[in-house]
Amino acid sequence: MRLTERRLTLRYLERQLLLARSPMGSGQAVRLLLGLQAQYSPSPYLALLARLARLDGASTTGLEDCLRDATVVKSTLMRGTLHLVAGADYRA
Repeated sequence: MRLTERRLTLRYLERQLLLARSPMGSGQAVRLLLGLQAQYSPSPYLALLARLARLDGASTTGLEDCLRDATVVKSTLMRGTLHLVAGADYRA
């Protein structure tokens, strides 16, 4: 099957969780997305709100729990800006 530009675009949007809201949790979404821009504090919450069916029980506690237990970490990563990434992917 030939990969058309439209199919490639749709696959990219699906991979970024932008075609439909996903039932997964915040930590799993951050791992799947590989990095979530977090220079401005509300940014990761808004990005997850747009992608997830429910932001861990309609609150931000899921992401905050992940940050507290280092499942997700916030650090300078790409282009010298702050990003959220899976803790296992950023041991430093």
